[in-house]
Amino acid sequence: MQISEEDIGKAITGIMRSIDAEYEQMTEADLASRWHFKFDPERSMEANMYLFYDYLALYAGSCRRWEERHNGNCCVVERVRDKYVMPKIREFAEQVRALQPVTQ
Repeated sequence: MQISEEDIGKAITGIMRSIDAEYEQMTEADLASRWHFKFDPERSMEANMYLFYDYLALYAGSCRRWEERHNGNCCVVERVRDKYVMPKIREFAEQVRALQPVTQ
């Protein structure tokens, strides 16, 4: 069986339409459920930071896609930063601070 460029194009277009439809139907609560990072005190700080960075990048991409579909493209970078990304960074920073010994 031969697969043509046209077949590949149709498949990719179908996948993208399906993803777009998923984001169109998604609620803000559904979007929030896409945050999967859990700080693991058993791991090194560096390992936690690495995982946090990866999860944050994935989450930010989902948030941007959702925001574009529900609230348009204008100021989307700022909306995603302020509403979704910065709260996760603050939460992570609090978790890191909680592990640090208090110095006087």
